[in-house]
Amino acid sequence: MTSAVLMAGYNNVREVKKYSRIVAEHYGEKYIESGYKPLREFTSIIDGKPVSKPLIQYTLEVLFDCEAISEIIIVGHQTLLEQRLGDFINRYDKKCVILNQDAPLMQDVIKTFHITDGKFRHSSLAGNVIKGYAATKAYQLKKHALFIASDSPLTTKEFISRFAELTDLYESEADLIVPAVLLDKEKDKLGRLPLLLINDTAFQFPGRTDKFGRQGFRLSSLLSANPFKLNVAGANTAYNIRKLLMPKAQLELFRITRKLGYPNVYSKYFVKKDLRISEVEEILSVFFRGHLKIVPMEGLEATYDYDGTDHEFQAISRMLTSGKKTKR
Repeated sequence: MTSAVLMAGYNNVREVKKYSRIVAEHYGEKYIESGYKPLREFTSIIDGKPVSKPLIQYTLEVLFDCEAISEIIIVGHQTLLEQRLGDFINRYDKKCVILNQDAPLMQDVIKTFHITDGKFRHSSLAGNVIKGYAATKAYQLKKHALFIASDSPLTTKEFISRFAELTDLYESEADLIVPAVLLDKEKDKLGRLPLLLINDTAFQFPGRTDKFGRQGFRLSSLLSANPFKLNVAGANTAYNIRKLLMPKAQLELFRITRKLGYPNVYSKYFVKKDLRISEVEEILSVFFRGHLKIVPMEGLEATYDYDGTDHEFQAISRMLTSGKKTKR
């Protein structure tokens, strides 16, 4: 049984405005979020009828229904989440606790993870990872927990269950386990490009490869980690450079890899086109100071996250209403 930490954080107004400018400048898209994104209403079809519910509720329903998940810890805007989802959460017997994103870390947690004021802010992504993890049974047992983003309403119970099984299989040898979801096309339904890598793992899938033998992958909404064995502060850096089409983010990534002792990553990916999954594992293991394992999987629906743009809202809304109909 697995502890799940559902990440439902929010940015302040200044950060939102900054990000909206980045989206407009580099992606030509309109950023529409001005409130609390996890509570943005989406409509899906239930028993043949349209039903509107908050973005985060789609993931919560799956976690409550998934037998592999023993408890759920939500980290976000505690007041708003309790007001909107309190009655819904109380329908279930499974433990579900909502934590305030802005709450300070407990002193014993600070001591356990050797956190200093200059390491990261308590309300940052890394701070909330630790905050959520410290509230789980996994923390008490110093085991892996499942960390899930609250913005991927198409992630299925089957995908989470399959990944939980793989986590059980590899947690003794890997401190951070990340699914790499196969994208067997040039672009996904949101028009996003895949990360092209040579798949030299034990998980092989027949399908489209380019002339260099690479397959396309996208990151999903979840990963498994044991924060006791990792540099959790690295989560903030990884999150900040996640939009790799931005020149600034690309330069930062190349600077980091050079500093880690991998000066030819740019050449291997863009020129030689022979970057392997095992090499990415090695680089990220050094970065996070723990053993990272990438697990190729099928299940592209788990990669469709709502980042706040009008294009994403419209596309995901169409998928929710035109795809497989949901039953109560």
